[in-house]
Amino acid sequence: MTVGSVGPSQIRLNLNYVQALFRRVTDSLKIDWALDKLRKAQVRLTPVRERVLAFLARMPVPTTLQGIGSSEELANQFDDATVYRTLVLLVELEIVRQLQFQGRQTHFLLNTPGECFSFLICRCCGSITRIPHGAAIHKLEHEMSALHGFANMTHELELFGTCPACQEHEHSCQKPTKLSPGLRLRGRFRN
Repeated sequence: MTVGSVGPSQIRLNLNYVQALFRRVTDSLKIDWALDKLRKAQVRLTPVRERVLAFLARMPVPTTLQGIGSSEELANQFDDATVYRTLVLLVELEIVRQLQFQGRQTHFLLNTPGECFSFLICRCCGSITRIPHGAAIHKLEHEMSALHGFANMTHELELFGTCPACQEHEHSCQKPTKLSPGLRLRGRFRN
């Protein structure tokens, strides 16, 4: 078969195959990095830790405890408390990053070295979209590193707005409140 006889659908199929293969290799490298961090910290690899890491390695965006616990790898095998304790340990070891988006639930993401995190977050439904970070952000990192003497720079950029789906149904938008009931404010409880 010559290059000229390959149709657009075959090229698209091959591109999808290459992208899927790249994701598997990338996920495998992420898991290898996390397992190496566990070994160096002399922390035993348990089934729940292994499955949490495998799930997070595949996730392009942060996910909640509920999302992790109900995943195919963990559902009906480990309770939320076990998954939560695992996440707390992985956060303490800096293998997992814990993110708190403006009035929303806590989210978790694998803390792979060299990866920076930039997201669009819908104020209505809470959907999260990972966005590529451009040269301007990398330039700012380098400038701040040089100016203030910081090393190993990384960043988290959160941009908030209303996603296209919620724009169509804005009248039913459930915006998060700034303060939830029972939240501690300056030593007092707000009810």
